[in-house]
Amino acid sequence: MMNRQIMIVVMLAILATSVAAQVEFTFEGFSKVDPIQDQPGSIVEIFGIANPPAGIPNPIPLDFDNNQYTISVTGLLIDTFAWDQVAGIKEVVFLGGEFAIYEDAIGGTPGDWADIATFTDGDMLLHGMVDNGWRMMLDDPFGWGIYSGSAIGTCDLDGGSALPLMELIGYPFADWDFIGTGISDPNPPFITIPGGYDRVFGIKIMYPQGPTGNDNVTWGQLKNIFSD
Repeated sequence: MMNRQIMIVVMLAILATSVAAQVEFTFEGFSKVDPIQDQPGSIVEIFGIANPPAGIPNPIPLDFDNNQYTISVTGLLIDTFAWDQVAGIKEVVFLGGEFAIYEDAIGGTPGDWADIATFTDGDMLLHGMVDNGWRMMLDDPFGWGIYSGSAIGTCDLDGGSALPLMELIGYPFADWDFIGTGISDPNPPFITIPGGYDRVFGIKIMYPQGPTGNDNVTWGQLKNIFSD
């Protein structure tokens, strides 16, 4: 009960203050593809585990001492693939895809790369759809056949237990940045990946503009969000 009251007090403080800084959710993980890497028509999935934020404000109360936060990105269809072998550049464009962020109590089922079901249990905090045209750019600057880079696009939030809180604070649901970070082919022993995966692949979901403005919120409205 005390933790729930603390959350409410914290959120009242947030709602009473204009938030101009960006908000982000950051995960480190790996991707897998079915059936063939970088082939149009193949489907890519990404699974990741969140690290505690480093100075980035977050509108959702996250308790890293008692919970683990995971992300599951599924249904990313490779639409086009272009490879400039002379320049050492690959470009992959995706269609569709969806993601979900989960909160699971420590002591429950921690994320296990050998069991993707462990990334999709617990309370689903947020769900969203990846907008068409998500673009991944990779390069091989040293000519070693080890490609790395990033991906950029947008997504729309559409569900999860924390969505009412996001709406209450004033964040829009559309056009959040959906970014692939630290993407890399394996390069043992320096860059290794678990069995069944094909690339190191982080995910960052950001709304850099801050909320649209402060709304008038009653104590009862805020308590209802955290009620069982």
